[in-house]
Amino acid sequence: MVLYSLGSVANVIQNIIPNVPASVSGAQLLDVVDRQRLFIEERSGLTVGSTGIAERFQPCLLNLSLSEVLPMIHLIGGDTSIGEVRVGMSALQTAQYYRELGMKQLNEFGKKIQFYKALG
Repeated sequence: MVLYSLGSVANVIQNIIPNVPASVSGAQLLDVVDRQRLFIEERSGLTVGSTGIAERFQPCLLNLSLSEVLPMIHLIGGDTSIGEVRVGMSALQTAQYYRELGMKQLNEFGKKIQFYKALG
């Protein structure tokens, strides 16, 4: 079992997307991954944590994070090339694909529902 941290997920993103702009990498990228981790925790009611991320959460966290990073790169670059990657409408379509895939994986965890009894 391989446990990831937020930094590990950020490294995988940088391996998937070559030449991530400096304005998106580093602390900014870690912040994106952490926000998606918190989203998974809030939506599922499960504890993901920022270190020792279990294997079952990794694909979902990666896909949701990719879905946030690609539009950020598109905003910075517009319809330009970053290295060998063409950033344009295809990046936004790819981001939508990753979002749908991540949400499908997140829905497999279930959703925490709480009930309260009103006194009165």
